[in-house]
Amino acid sequence: MERLVHVETSDPSRLDDYDVVMNGSIIFGVAALLTLLPAVFLPVRRAAEPDDNEGLLFWMLVGVATVGPVALEIAADDGMWRAGFSATLWTIVSSTMILFFVISLISQTVRRLRGLLMPYVVILAVIALLWSSVPGSPVSGVQMTAWLQVHIGVSLITYALITLAATAALGIWLKERALRKRTTLSFVERLPSVADGERIQRRLLLGAEIILGLGLLTGMATQFYIAGSLVELDHKTTLSIAAFVVLGILLVMQWGSGLRGRSAARFVLIIYLLITLAFPGVKFVTDVIIS
Repeated sequence: MERLVHVETSDPSRLDDYDVVMNGSIIFGVAALLTLLPAVFLPVRRAAEPDDNEGLLFWMLVGVATVGPVALEIAADDGMWRAGFSATLWTIVSSTMILFFVISLISQTVRRLRGLLMPYVVILAVIALLWSSVPGSPVSGVQMTAWLQVHIGVSLITYALITLAATAALGIWLKERALRKRTTLSFVERLPSVADGERIQRRLLLGAEIILGLGLLTGMATQFYIAGSLVELDHKTTLSIAAFVVLGILLVMQWGSGLRGRSAARFVLIIYLLITLAFPGVKFVTDVIIS
């Protein structure tokens, strides 16, 4: 999930270029945030049509919400990988929106999660925007090894999959809570049914387990290339391994003992917490609290 390897540079022109990029990224960040907001209000505007998940308005607004953060990434990088808490959050927003859009093409269940997912990515974008002025350390694209680029891509897919799975888990919890209390809320009604939510959650978690395993392997390859050792048990690696183990246990329990509902949702949220602590959490500590 690391955007880059920390490299010191004494080239003043490179640092000046990076300052320009940072200032520009704030402007691009505001623009990207504005592209996300319309999709947040889509469920509210269409609350009277809870079964309409394939309308042109949905695809237009979610498409714009996907293109905005991705355009920010392309515009702000300017040939450099950027470190820092803000850059990490924007990358998470971009990868999550891309995966949400792609899976929505084939899954109506995932489309119905937009009412929970979109407010969450907007919150991430606002936090990223607030921390845009916190500097990261630029690194030239030529310093990115092939293994490191693969590792970054795999890590982003993993995080996006687990984010969608956690969103489905929250939807299941809200649905079951409404059924127990026999309440009727249009917002909750728009969410997938408990059965559909559990089915898509299992598929997302299985995909996340496979991709996370690949991420650990590519991380070992990257570590071996950089330091000559396979594993460095830092906070990120330890939390990632813990998430991999807990996710594996959850999948076994779901298929073996039929673990489901709120109990399974708690496991998913624990996994999401571990992954969040491993990736943006570590960046927050190192770049915001310690620096």
